[in-house]
Amino acid sequence: MKRILPDLLISPDSFFSARMKEPQDLKIPGIIVIIGAVIAAVGSYLISGIYAGMFAAAGGEGMATLMGVVGGISAFFGFIIVWWLIFAGIFYLLSMVFSGNGTFRRTLEHVGYGLVPVIIGSCLSLLVSLSYLPMIEIPVITNIQDPAAIQRMMSLILEDPAYLEFTRVTSLISVIFLAWSANLWIFGIRHARALTVKSALVVVLVPVVLYSIAVLALAFGVITFPGGFT
Repeated sequence: MKRILPDLLISPDSFFSARMKEPQDLKIPGIIVIIGAVIAAVGSYLISGIYAGMFAAAGGEGMATLMGVVGGISAFFGFIIVWWLIFAGIFYLLSMVFSGNGTFRRTLEHVGYGLVPVIIGSCLSLLVSLSYLPMIEIPVITNIQDPAAIQRMMSLILEDPAYLEFTRVTSLISVIFLAWSANLWIFGIRHARALTVKSALVVVLVPVVLYSIAVLALAFGVITFPGGFT
């Protein structure tokens, strides 16, 4: 048990090879995912404080608290669904192209283990947020029934220099640690689905690279949403 993290992070090929000799077990990967989900919830709660402060004058402290709770709960389940279930599902489906052989449960197990670097990155991003969030100037909305005013205030936050820098720094952190997780997943999927290293490389890197490009494009304003939101 004490050797799980060192073996996983330093020798992922040997680690996942050894896991294949053991019964399928989602307990430890599940704990890893729950830890990541809790960290994501805390981070989302802190960030939602920006928007809660914006609406506090119009909706009162009750609305501010509600936004924080809803944001935290959404981030908690979002982490589990996106980072564990969806990524595992994508890897499983893509591995079919290479005639992968192995259960989805085993894929879930290995993807869960591989999330450790992502969680480390989330911890680092959480620490970064404690530094940047107090520097963001939060406009105040007095009338929540004015959509145009809400959009203007949202744009002001998104264009705030501290917010922009915070978004870019945390996005870079996310992509860097995701690359580390991808390295673990390559070996995890290789063993979970009985693939060659080359096939596992394709299975993992295609979705990871696409996701990373999207994250960086949003953070650096390459992609914008209608209304000017990035």
